[in-house]
Amino acid sequence: MNLEMIKNLQTNLKALENQLINHQQNRAVVENLEGQIASLKAQNDFNLLQGIKKNLELLNGAFCDEKGLGKLNLMLHNAKVPSKYYDIFYQMLAVNAGATPPPPPCQTPLCIDCGAHAGLISDIILHCGGRVECFEPNLYLNFFLKRKFETNPLIKIHQKAVSNKSGKIKFLTFQNRILSQGNRIVSSVQDDETSSSYEVELVNLCEFLEQKEERIYLLKLDVEGAEFEILPTLIEKKLYEKIDYIVCETHEYMFKDGVEKLKVIEKELEKRGVKNIFLDWC
Repeated sequence: MNLEMIKNLQTNLKALENQLINHQQNRAVVENLEGQIASLKAQNDFNLLQGIKKNLELLNGAFCDEKGLGKLNLMLHNAKVPSKYYDIFYQMLAVNAGATPPPPPCQTPLCIDCGAHAGLISDIILHCGGRVECFEPNLYLNFFLKRKFETNPLIKIHQKAVSNKSGKIKFLTFQNRILSQGNRIVSSVQDDETSSSYEVELVNLCEFLEQKEERIYLLKLDVEGAEFEILPTLIEKKLYEKIDYIVCETHEYMFKDGVEKLKVIEKELEKRGVKNIFLDWC
């Protein structure tokens, strides 16, 4: 369904409403609405079938190519990675398979996964031969992450939140759902739907990055609004110069001035000519 379809549906519904209010019985109005509903249903059924077909193709590819591209494509789809960023992971897989020379000075690419949640992106990085340090403050998700990765020496799990400072902070539980992706450390317009919290350790991400002597291949930020605290400092310190790719899911909708916050960052990136920070991750 697109915007034009929605507008047409609204027009036809309004016409039917006016007819009912005025006690009219124009069959053409009803037929127009019925026709549009039937068309929308047909389009929805087609999209559903296309989705099923795509999923079956991905599953087939993963089954036949468990250690290579087939499984990687399924993992990328499952993690809802935008297709325009698939090459970040394809390149990592090719480097570790020996198909291309490693981009110096990265040998086994180091990636930082901030807001790891269930570890879907960390899974992809490991599948591609990378090493991961992941940050996830959620107490309950950490139980699953540790059980999931406990035997893998290529991943280090930090049960910590990231920001532009260190210390202790309250981790807020959105709508009392302990595994919600909306759980966060920042105050937002969603505070009315947040009543419980618990204390977690807070890491200054920029200081953490500065202490890394080796080059970082990928930094992923999905930190529920804390990106607006982290990115200005990261940009000011030019830490993007030691990282190949920085991808960020922005949460401007969480703040009354969120759009303005995002524009300030975008303007600064443009002014500095930064090309490796991407703010449209998801």
